[in-house]
Amino acid sequence: MNDEALQAPQVAADEAAQFNREKLQNITKSLRSLVNQSSATLVSETALDQMNGNLQAPIGELTSFISNKNAGHLANAVAQIDQNVLNYTWAFLPKINPASKAEFGEIVDSLLERSRETIEQLDAEKRGLESGISQLSANVQAQETSLATLSEAQNQLKAEMAASLSDLETTFNKAQLQRDTDFAATITDLKDRLTLASREFNGKAESVIEALETHKSNAARIVQVVGDIGVTGNYQTIANKETKQANLWRWITISLFAGGLVMAAATFLRFYYEPITSDNTLAVAVRLLYALAVAAPAFYTARESARHRTNADRARQTELELASLGPFIELMEDSDKEEIRKSLVPTYFGRSVEAHEIRTVLDAGGRT
Repeated sequence: MNDEALQAPQVAADEAAQFNREKLQNITKSLRSLVNQSSATLVSETALDQMNGNLQAPIGELTSFISNKNAGHLANAVAQIDQNVLNYTWAFLPKINPASKAEFGEIVDSLLERSRETIEQLDAEKRGLESGISQLSANVQAQETSLATLSEAQNQLKAEMAASLSDLETTFNKAQLQRDTDFAATITDLKDRLTLASREFNGKAESVIEALETHKSNAARIVQVVGDIGVTGNYQTIANKETKQANLWRWITISLFAGGLVMAAATFLRFYYEPITSDNTLAVAVRLLYALAVAAPAFYTARESARHRTNADRARQTELELASLGPFIELMEDSDKEEIRKSLVPTYFGRSVEAHEIRTVLDAGGRT
């Protein structure tokens, strides 16, 4: 128990660690005294074996303390001895007598030796601390000197910066004043130019608007004319087609009538100089019947020609009316134009188509 670790400054500076150290030392000495003074025949081997087993844990704590100097291991060792070792001191019979003066002297000498060593270690630590404090004081003094130098340089730099800032501010104020003057002049010039440009733009815009209004009016007229042409062009196309159809059916009618007349004239000339007999009469009747059969379709073709001619005349009339409607009402008020257009809607739109009737040759002459 005289290991140097137990004399370390960490133990000397900690009152609890000192108490645990001294307690371990005294218990160790007491157990050694009991072992030395007790007769082997008066000692319980079972209790000694149990005590020996329980002493391994405190010995491990002391070994750990020697390795890492942690005072907590001393406290653990004391606690384990109190709980598991001192309970088996009954193994030593009879009770031992109080320690002798020699033993007390040894204990006092041991305490004095440990105290001396601790004081020497504390003195060494004190000398080391005084040396460190002296060195630190020298460093502080040097730092104070350096700080004073830096403070003086800083004050000089501040003065120079203040002068520079003053010069810079003066220069900036002069430049700012000049910029403000130039900017105000530029703004005034821009306002004058903008006012002039606005007047010119307004004049040009009015001229453009007047021109646009004129073009709009002309465009409206052109659109109206184009619309009239678009509407009337269809009627013109219908009229042309119907006229062509009427002419075609007219020529077919003329051809059929001419064929019938030619056959009738040929029959008349063929039998004009011959006597009238039953055979001749039958032949004349047959030929006249052929002539009538050839001429009979001419009534239908004539009717078709008349129908197409009527359609062509109607389409032509509608074309002329619609084409002349725009120029006729152009100078009227818009309300009058609208009223006239509304009144003409039933005339051109919604009319029913006449039914086509098929008539025989006999009632063809009854047409009006």
